[in-house]
Amino acid sequence: MKIKKGDVINELSLPSVDGSVFDLESIKGKKSLISFYRYSSCPFCHLRINETINNKENFGENFETIAVFNCTLESLQKSSTKHDSSIYILADEERFYFDKYNVEKSGFGVFLGSIIGFFRFMKAIFVKGFNPLTSLSGAFTGLPVDVLVDESGVVQDVKYGKTTIDHIPMSDVISFSKT
Repeated sequence: MKIKKGDVINELSLPSVDGSVFDLESIKGKKSLISFYRYSSCPFCHLRINETINNKENFGENFETIAVFNCTLESLQKSSTKHDSSIYILADEERFYFDKYNVEKSGFGVFLGSIIGFFRFMKAIFVKGFNPLTSLSGAFTGLPVDVLVDESGVVQDVKYGKTTIDHIPMSDVISFSKT
């Protein structure tokens, strides 16, 4: 089932790159951005995480960010070394949540995102150093999904991306985090 505004997200438990197991229960009572990403070393995905981390000071105090990748934990740990621990980065190797929430795959969406996002791709690789070949575990043709969840676990906004760079705008995430 696709996530819709008004749905309740009350269960998410996956291994984290820090070696722990993240459970949504641990952030109960906080707002959150839950993002589903592509494969473990996707430069677009890691650039978005970098931008999220760089905006941490702009978020409200009662706000957490969770990044979920469809890949092995080991490959995600290799490709996530440039990120600090201010965001939860999780591996859904078996695609449990990806399948549960109908996170889509699209070769055309990847192709289109690569064309539209060419300069983002170059920035991710050459400026930020996110090598797309670090570890190729996961859904190469996956498309992102962003979900804004309130303190009660109720979805306030959701975006199923049509391309690899199609996310809820960061300005909207910041506004949501502060309200």
